[in-house]
Amino acid sequence: MDQALEAYEQATFSGCTTADDCQVFTTRQLAAAVEVREAMQAKGPSLYAVPIGYVNLAERRADHYGRDNLGAKGNGYAVSKPLQDMVAWFREHPEG
Repeated sequence: MDQALEAYEQATFSGCTTADDCQVFTTRQLAAAVEVREAMQAKGPSLYAVPIGYVNLAERRADHYGRDNLGAKGNGYAVSKPLQDMVAWFREHPEG
């Protein structure tokens, strides 16, 4: 789990500035979050139900807006926000 979270943080460290950068960034962010979700599911799906739900929401939003259109400002934010909530959950629950 710790390795997946660390990989997520490394994948999302850079942020983005242009639409093309944001497309790449949001795609990379979502892929890293899926890895974190897999680690959470392996460790304890009921314990991590809330952050797993955040990743699921981000994926649904990515599918809704189109995974090839995540560089658009509102779309990228809609996908990134639940993933930011996932990170915040781990800060609030360090035992998780």
